[in-house]
Amino acid sequence: MRKIGPEQREDMRQSFAKKIMNVMRTQGFGALKIQDMAQLMDISKATLYNYFTSKEDIILEVGNIYLDYLQEFDQKVNDQNISYHERFLKVFEQEALSSIYTSGIFLNDLRAHCPFLYEKINAARKKRVEQIERFYEQGMKDGAFHELNPKILIMQDMAVFQRIFEPGFLIDSGLTYKQALYDLYEIKKFQLLKNGKEEPDLEKVKETMDHVLYKLSNADNSF
Repeated sequence: MRKIGPEQREDMRQSFAKKIMNVMRTQGFGALKIQDMAQLMDISKATLYNYFTSKEDIILEVGNIYLDYLQEFDQKVNDQNISYHERFLKVFEQEALSSIYTSGIFLNDLRAHCPFLYEKINAARKKRVEQIERFYEQGMKDGAFHELNPKILIMQDMAVFQRIFEPGFLIDSGLTYKQALYDLYEIKKFQLLKNGKEEPDLEKVKETMDHVLYKLSNADNSF
C-alpha cells in the first residue's frame, strides 16, 4: 500500500467513519462486527485495518466527529449585528442537526460501550444548551422574543426534534421531513418572535431547511 502522510491518513479515517454514521445513529453499533463495518465502508477488512486498529477505534473516530460538531457553536448566534431572526434560524438548524447526529440509539450504545466518550459528548451537549439559553435570554431582554422560560423552550426543542428524527415516526404520522421541519419552524416563530420586530427572510428560511434536509438524506451523513 502506498504510504500517505498523517493529514491524509486522518482524512481517510474520517471519510471511512462517516460512511457508517447513518447506521450507527439509526441502528446502533453494539451488534456490528468488523466485517460489517468494512462492508458499510465499502472496503476490504484488510484495508480497514490499515486505518483502524479495532472496532473501538472506529467508534472513537465517529464519536470524535460528533464531538467536533457539537463543540462548534456558530459565532453568528452571538453576533448582535445579525438580526435575531437570522440567528434564531441558525439555532434551529444547529438543534436539528445535533438531534440527527446524536440520536438516543447512538448515545445509549456509546454509554454502554464507550462511557468516557459518552461523558465528553454529554458535556459538549450541555455547554451548547447553556449557549442557546443565553441567546434566548438576550433576545427576551432586547425585546425581540416573547418572555418565556428558556429552559422549557430548549427541552421542547430537543424532545420534538428527537421525535421527528426517530426511525418510523414520519411513516406513522403521515408527514414528510420537509413538512415536519417547516411546520415546526412556523410554530417556533409564532411562539418566540414578537410580531412586527422582524420580517423573516424567506430565502434564508429555505436555505436552512434545505441544508438540514440535505444532511439528513445524505447517505453518509457527512458534515
